[in-house]
Amino acid sequence: MTLLEVVISMLLLSILMISVAFSGTSVLLAVKNRVDASSNYVLAMNKAQALVASKGESFANSATFSISNSTITYYEATPLNNFDLQKKEINFQKELEEIGLGNENTITVSVTAVANDRNAVEVHLKMEDAQGRVYENSVFLRKLLDAAPLLPKDFAAQCENKLSNSQTCSVDLMFPALGFPKNGSLDSTVTAPCSLKINERWQQTTCSYTLTDNFTLNGTTVYKSLDISTSTTGTIWILVVPPMVGIDGTITATAAVKVGG
Repeated sequence: MTLLEVVISMLLLSILMISVAFSGTSVLLAVKNRVDASSNYVLAMNKAQALVASKGESFANSATFSISNSTITYYEATPLNNFDLQKKEINFQKELEEIGLGNENTITVSVTAVANDRNAVEVHLKMEDAQGRVYENSVFLRKLLDAAPLLPKDFAAQCENKLSNSQTCSVDLMFPALGFPKNGSLDSTVTAPCSLKINERWQQTTCSYTLTDNFTLNGTTVYKSLDISTSTTGTIWILVVPPMVGIDGTITATAAVKVGG
């Protein structure tokens, strides 16, 4: 073998070794990027699922909720405390930041209401690795409580003596109300026919229903109590309470209630 052939062979071998080295490095980098991205994605999904598991029951018992960016603000109803509403929130972006995944360029979180289910929330995670490969998945939270502004179960007993003597009765609703639906809008006061029994005879009259004890919830005025007033004194009543809209959009049915007798 001549010296020239030896030199050419060495050059070819060097080129081959350099090519192998670079190819190996590219493969290792690709594998590393894939493993790093997968690990971050799995960690983020585990965190999201852990939040759903830990907060799911509380959210299920919420009366209403709102969404702002990656945060869900909801109001848990506590039956043991007369259904008072306790404000709580889940900030998914903050939770990811606490485990080192808060870089929005790495993992993005979007929280949206489900289009065909007003009681469900979708938490969508998405990330893209260095090669442009996309990882994405969703977890869901669902509100199970129906926050209808119902009359208290002892409504008739509460109003019996009051309507007989003062012609006015006030009761606390089980959940707050937004108002009475009327001509496409909401009113805080409506009138409706009612009946009372005088000297063994029923007489038609009119009762007024007014929502009172208001406060602000999510920037909207809501009402905790219902006032009923009449212009006539009677001992036995048939009240026809008009429908009311709850804070979660639930509408009650017209309620005919016998009071007294």
